[in-house]
Amino acid sequence: AGYGSVPVPSAPGWHRLACATWRPRGTRRQRLLGTGAPELCTPEATVTGPGDRFRLRTETAGTVTLELGVMARNMARFGVAL
Repeated sequence: AGYGSVPVPSAPGWHRLACATWRPRGTRRQRLLGTGAPELCTPEATVTGPGDRFRLRTETAGTVTLELGVMARNMARFGVAL
């Protein structure tokens, strides 16, 4: 389990995206005892700004492949240009 983010395409159609995931590293004791990876208290903080995550000690958690179908409906009303 981990955290990751990827922008959703604004172009209509079928899209395959790769999302690199990460998780908090945890203490040496947590890693040795296998008590589980620590979780963030506020996961929303991971997407608030690009520089917010650099203060955390993290490790990679793999890659998730997403397959998204995007429909262009009312996108212009929300300021998305096609």
